[in-house]
Amino acid sequence: MAQIKCLLLSGANNHDWKRSSPFLKRVLEESGKFEVTITESPSAVLEDAQALADFDLIFSDYNGPDWSDLAKHNFEAAVASGTGLVVMHAADNAFPGWTEYEKMVGLLWREGTGHGQFQEIEVKITDFDHPITRGLSDFRTWDELYHKLVHMHAVPYRVLATAWSDPEKGGTGRDEPVMIVTQYGRGRVYHHVLGHVWEGSDMRALENEGFQKTLVRGCEWAATGDVT
Repeated sequence: MAQIKCLLLSGANNHDWKRSSPFLKRVLEESGKFEVTITESPSAVLEDAQALADFDLIFSDYNGPDWSDLAKHNFEAAVASGTGLVVMHAADNAFPGWTEYEKMVGLLWREGTGHGQFQEIEVKITDFDHPITRGLSDFRTWDELYHKLVHMHAVPYRVLATAWSDPEKGGTGRDEPVMIVTQYGRGRVYHHVLGHVWEGSDMRALENEGFQKTLVRGCEWAATGDVT
């Protein structure tokens, strides 16, 4: 089977992208399913629509300065025409006011969103009928659990897994979504809410087997529509 060509957007984040992006590239490539190109200048790369057409998947580990209008246009066109998109953790914080990006992600960090302490959580699979989660089991991990993500523009979304937000550790006292899928035109979007790596912190959130398994499956589904 031909490898999935993935463009990993990096170069700015309020999290430690200098460690997370190379680690994510390694996880995807070690699965044997992906060929990953990292860019630390996503706006410039996205301005080249012809080069962008070579990729089956765009993976955003980016939360930083706005892109050019041309980069945004090409990004929207690529996903709408069927290029898969994966958005991880703080990438759902990005681009307030960019309506089309908000439509892709569906649930975003906006005013009113927060998180409790970095803590051990149990990820519970709530939808076993989706290719990403079919046959999977619940798993435990350490992570920063976002709560009260804001539903934008009435976009339909499907929650595949949740985790309990412990009120004793700054949470909401309810189950919060951690794995979400949406559709943007012909493009499949996988939103992996987990994946917190702070500068100077350990990498437990990314090193977790359950995190990696669900991420790889989500990336494959976004690119191809199925999971092998």
